[in-house]
Amino acid sequence: MSMHLATNTNLISFNADGSKMTLIDLLPFYARKGFRTLDVNLCEMLNPGSKLAGNAYREYGRRLLELKQAHELVFHQAHAPYAKDGHVLGDFLSRSMELCQMLDIAVLVVHPIKGTIAENIACFTPYIRQAEQQKLILAFENLTDSDELTTTNQLCELVDGFNAPSAGVCYDTGHAHMLGHDLVQDILCLGKRIKATHIADNHGKTDEHLLPFFGTIDWKAVVQAFATANYAGYLTFECMFFNRHLPLELKSQALDLAQAVGKHLLSLVP
Repeated sequence: MSMHLATNTNLISFNADGSKMTLIDLLPFYARKGFRTLDVNLCEMLNPGSKLAGNAYREYGRRLLELKQAHELVFHQAHAPYAKDGHVLGDFLSRSMELCQMLDIAVLVVHPIKGTIAENIACFTPYIRQAEQQKLILAFENLTDSDELTTTNQLCELVDGFNAPSAGVCYDTGHAHMLGHDLVQDILCLGKRIKATHIADNHGKTDEHLLPFFGTIDWKAVVQAFATANYAGYLTFECMFFNRHLPLELKSQALDLAQAVGKHLLSLVP
């Protein structure tokens, strides 16, 4: 079973002045640099003045579809917007699910709410049922705060509690590493529940969102654990902070570096 490389569309979205590039601007950029499999960052809905947040979001979605087709892109997953205080953004989640259907996206990454496993199951069950009808998987991400779902045991209990093929896990390596997890054991514990990944490095203290090998994660062990767990999906970069202070004219070289790092990462697959 083989794994493949992808990136979240936020890879070079952050600018030195604090602004962010939009999906419309980013997609052609990624295609030119060889990143044709993408995690569509629908958290753009949270940006000031975002068209995804307004009444024209379907028109924006159709523009994304046009760019997808024109540049022969694959949208393998998307990331739903989330609230910093940990409640569910119901309208934006429903909108994200609609856009997934429009853009032929199979997996939508979501943040569990702050609270118990039972509260999460009650909150997300209606969305899981909707996802079943759409043939969409909601992949719940391991988070970092003490009142959030952070452990693999919690995620296993959550996903198993839905008892539905439309529920899975997005395993975030950076989140796990900053909490001191044994990533190999995490991956083996989650096993077939892993339907998506966020691949990022850090130095074990904060969520730095660095490219692999820029922090202290043992990437050979991690990649081989994914292989042992029979994960055959995408290793998806969520590494937007390694280049955030670069001027725009250097972003192209940042993508070249990300491609080289990704190819080396895949070379570690046994």
